[in-house]
Amino acid sequence: MEFVRVKGNEFIYQGQSIRFAGLGIGSWLNLEHFMLGIPTPEKQMKEAFTEVFGPARSARFFDDFVCSFCTEEDFKLLKDTGINLIRVPFNYRLFLDDQNMELRKEEGFRYFDRLLGFCRKYEIYLLPDLHSVPGGQNPDWHSDNQTGTPAFWHYDVFQQQIISLWRDIAARYRDEPYLLGYDLLNEPFLMPAADGKLQQFYERVTAAVREVDENHIIFLEGDSFAMDFSCLKEIRDEQTALTFHFYPTVWEADLCDPGYPRGERQKVFEQRFRTMLDGLLPFNRPLLCGEAGYDIAGHSLEHVMEMVEDTLGLFCRYGVSWTLWCYKDAQFMGLVYPRDDSEWMSFAGEMRTKWTHYREMEMGKSLVETMCALFPGEVDEELKYRLQFRQRALLYTLQKEQLLKPQLQAWGWERIRRMPESFLFENCGYYKEYQKLLAVYAKALKECGRGTEMADRRIHAL
Repeated sequence: MEFVRVKGNEFIYQGQSIRFAGLGIGSWLNLEHFMLGIPTPEKQMKEAFTEVFGPARSARFFDDFVCSFCTEEDFKLLKDTGINLIRVPFNYRLFLDDQNMELRKEEGFRYFDRLLGFCRKYEIYLLPDLHSVPGGQNPDWHSDNQTGTPAFWHYDVFQQQIISLWRDIAARYRDEPYLLGYDLLNEPFLMPAADGKLQQFYERVTAAVREVDENHIIFLEGDSFAMDFSCLKEIRDEQTALTFHFYPTVWEADLCDPGYPRGERQKVFEQRFRTMLDGLLPFNRPLLCGEAGYDIAGHSLEHVMEMVEDTLGLFCRYGVSWTLWCYKDAQFMGLVYPRDDSEWMSFAGEMRTKWTHYREMEMGKSLVETMCALFPGEVDEELKYRLQFRQRALLYTLQKEQLLKPQLQAWGWERIRRMPESFLFENCGYYKEYQKLLAVYAKALKECGRGTEMADRRIHAL
């Protein structure tokens, strides 16, 4: 049985360099509100369903959603596209019970077992990515954070729970050939930054995983939402790679403007990408861009495909493996989506007339400005930025009580229970232009230089 290994700055399989062209599966085993068209982080979302329909029906709804969202038909499309890696975010609550942290729930293992069965059949590697941890590793919704404070870094008991969880997952899957490795923590963001804390956590998890699994690669993300690797001083484990996220338009929104000259945008993309590589190449480790992508909603598909093509061109030119964000969602940025006439899109469409995550972010920012105006002196912009997360956490409760629960009640169980089947592949459409683009660049990446040539290519590009 052979596994993908790390050798210098390359992924190696059967003695040959291998690169990965893939997709993040989307909002599936970790629920993100904007991708589903349903407000609040996952915990409060599920609480709303439980409070309206009861625990049994709520559990049935979300299990049906998981089983409908990803099936063998989805893997056929992934295989036809040339994808050889899927990155799968998951929530710790699939495995751990907040009221009994010694318990290991079989639910998460059941979903992983089913997923790995598809991976083996279609020869597509899996990279599980821990997207949510107790207390939240960052202050935002995608870590299922209820408070806007990354409390995970404030309590060692939370960290120990996750160290133990990763050890248990590694023990279960240590002999799985189509498991690429373990993405230990999605987008950590320490507020405030604490020197050495992220590295210490990674070293503790790595030691626990290596007690039971020497076969699989460990993937580490940087601070500041996987963009800052200055917090890592040394990587001792030989089978460790680095994974970063590339979202230039999140931080410079004008780059999304269709009127922005494409040639100038390409230059900015490359400048930001090279800046990222400056902090990564000294480690001499294989690199994976774990997330990159652009909103399709609200933009012309042609314009979005230009930005995707320019991004994939960068990855190919620099020889960097990638998993774009994402494969499937409720018509926001995914390749595959439920059709307009589906129950899910009807529900999301109605909700999006009252709420979007962009409005939520603007509301949080406005509330912080109002609050700061009540105090003397100029409030530091960094402090305002951090306070926005706290304000948005307050909004989640209002969204749940004033938006989500009333709409669930108005729709009723008989209609709500049919929503998950909207995500079955046969009930979905997909962007053929997007799929074709992915196929072209997946093939190009796999065919570009090998071995030391890749190192020379990266150095030459810089």
